[in-house]
Amino acid sequence: MTSASACPCPICNNTVGNLLLDERPKVPSLQNVALLTQAEALAFPQGTITMVRCANCSFVWNASFDPAKISYDETYNNDVTSSAYYLAHLDAMADRVIASVPEDTDIHYVEIGCGEGDFLSLVHQRAAGRMKSATGFDPSFTGEDKLPEGAKVYRNFFSPDNTDQIPAEANVVCSRHTIEHVADVQNFATALAAAMAPGRTMFIETPDANWILEHTAFQDFFYEHCSIYTPDSIRVLLAQQGLECDVESVYDGQYMWIVARLPEAPGHANPVASSEKLGLHYLENKRQMMAEWTTYFEDRRAIAPVALWGGASKGVTFSLLFNSAEDTPIDCVIDLNAAKQGCFMPVSGTMIVSPETAKSRGVGTVIIMNPNYEDEIRQNIREMGWGAEIRVLNG
Repeated sequence: MTSASACPCPICNNTVGNLLLDERPKVPSLQNVALLTQAEALAFPQGTITMVRCANCSFVWNASFDPAKISYDETYNNDVTSSAYYLAHLDAMADRVIASVPEDTDIHYVEIGCGEGDFLSLVHQRAAGRMKSATGFDPSFTGEDKLPEGAKVYRNFFSPDNTDQIPAEANVVCSRHTIEHVADVQNFATALAAAMAPGRTMFIETPDANWILEHTAFQDFFYEHCSIYTPDSIRVLLAQQGLECDVESVYDGQYMWIVARLPEAPGHANPVASSEKLGLHYLENKRQMMAEWTTYFEDRRAIAPVALWGGASKGVTFSLLFNSAEDTPIDCVIDLNAAKQGCFMPVSGTMIVSPETAKSRGVGTVIIMNPNYEDEIRQNIREMGWGAEIRVLNG
């Protein structure tokens, strides 16, 4: 049987020296779901992650991913708009999209993987009348009543066969937080390239695997994200499709913002030589950090209950790593999304509550899952007059 580390890289086909970063059975097939009962949560469908890092191009992928286990339905909820920090990030990215089109030119916008059209609508709003058409693609779309005037969303995956659904005048193509959910990276990249034409600019936003490894953010490896890119690997993938790109860190380094275009002259991908240092750094630090957190939980819960703040993907994974049916050092998870409060996290069964409920439960320690939200969470806790100890994961 071929070992996971010898599996061919989906981008460059390399099989030599690939590094097994993480292997976990029985993880939830979806992170961003909130279940109404603990029994439903404990019985939620599961999969295995086998995260492998390519020694050549640095791409990270789940070698055990099975797309048949993924089914987005009405229980899926990844709304983070309760955070002022995240809303400011969305505004900034929308403004970048708008600024890519000269001020005297109308904007004709295309979004691949548009979800419910929230970012599409934000671009329309901030474009202040400049957006004349908007075309989205997403098989799970249900939000016709929320679409701005002149917008249309096709309920299908975008493929090269759908290029006739893109208006000829389209000058911006965007795909945010979609590519990391797609295991067939070559076909998806082919579809992205098919959406391009001279004069069009493409924007892609996706997590940066380098940030995960640098910060030993083991909670950022989960089933939904089967394909995690680095600046090198995304450049190689897009170059294979005849696109050149610039890559910039955004969202305090956690995400990449990729700007891709058709080159003026044909080119080719420069060879990359991926350093093993980041992967080895991750492996060396992961075991130590897990042991330190285990000790910390034992010490703190002897004083008062412990809660996580952040009921999205990071919180789901972190609670799963430390809570079990036999032992629950994490009492609950705090989230400002009212639709999640009173529900339970998949597989771990950890309860999701409001800040007020956590305080009333006597929580004495709050661990912030995303350092980007530290300032606003600390302010929230101060305004509540809550004297909880605060720790920040990967801060």
